[in-house]
Amino acid sequence: MIKKIKTIAACMITVTILFIGCKKATNGKDGTAGPQGPQGSPGVVATSTDGFITGTILGTRKDGTPFNENFNYTNYWGGSSATLDSISPTTYVISFSRGIDILKQDGAYFTYIAPTLTATAGSISLTNFAFSKTLGTNKEFQFSTTNNTSLSATSLVYNSNTGLFTGNFSGSIAAINNTSGNSATISGSFQVTVTQIYNFIKKGSPVSSSAQ
Repeated sequence: MIKKIKTIAACMITVTILFIGCKKATNGKDGTAGPQGPQGSPGVVATSTDGFITGTILGTRKDGTPFNENFNYTNYWGGSSATLDSISPTTYVISFSRGIDILKQDGAYFTYIAPTLTATAGSISLTNFAFSKTLGTNKEFQFSTTNNTSLSATSLVYNSNTGLFTGNFSGSIAAINNTSGNSATISGSFQVTVTQIYNFIKKGSPVSSSAQ
């Protein structure tokens, strides 16, 4: 009888030990933080810098205050620094734009159309232009175009080997074509590196004329 009680007691002790041994462990103290991982890849739209569009705008604000402001736009986002295409064998189109920040409207967009790429002067279209300046707490001056404006282009040089395209521009922006409601003038210069675009038909023959 005593032997049986001892056996039962031994079994109970064994079960208790096994139960305690199987009890879920508690979390220990956290270790020290590991080294910082590598820098992630840039965002979908990266900021690129090549060349510039710089100049001066002069005019009169709606409240009658004259303005004389300088601008210098150097950044662009996505695509090429500038593009060269042709809409016919004798018509070339160079397009380029520059700005400050992808989240701001400040910037300029130009389109140059010519029958030859060796011309040193002609007309250039200011397709879009915007400029802003803080005037103090909760005050900002804004100027932008509301329509295409044709400007004079001088000192034009296009290097077909390097793609570098430079020149000067100047002209008047009519009161009806800008947000100040008054006539304004703009002048400046640009420098961009042009990428020539080729369009292909189904069989693979290029239809765009190559740059000369």
